[in-house]
Amino acid sequence: MNIVRYIRVSTQGKTKEDYSLKCQEDEIKVYSEEQGLYLISIFREEFNSGVKLNGGALEKDRISLQEMLAPLVICPR
Repeated sequence: MNIVRYIRVSTQGKTKEDYSLKCQEDEIKVYSEEQGLYLISIFREEFNSGVKLNGGALEKDRISLQEMLAPLVICPR
């Protein structure tokens, strides 16, 4: 099965913990191999909290996530 993954680190402080993009990527690669999955691409978001204040409303702003989801076609049931 072909898969894509999305990884994200919201703050620079997280990169010093076991939550860095490199750590996440390594874990995903190992898991994919163990499960027999073919990893096509990893979409990365670094130092982006994903939320910003816009006129009093919270707005999602995760560019890599949007890029990953863009090719998907959602069909109504």
